[in-house]
Amino acid sequence: MMKQWEYKVVTIATNAVLTAKQYEKAAQEFEAQLNELGADGWEMVQRADGFFFFKREKNG
Repeated sequence: MMKQWEYKVVTIATNAVLTAKQYEKAAQEFEAQLNELGADGWEMVQRADGFFFFKREKNG
């Protein structure tokens, strides 16, 4: 049986002009969001224009 996938698309604004402190805070929040998705089994497969595409194997 072939693997079946489910997909998730997340938008994250990446073109804002930020101070160094704001940039660091945004990076930490983004990292936390990515780690949460990873813990749920999502794997990032592509990024384009502020869209981040994830997939994970469907169960059942």
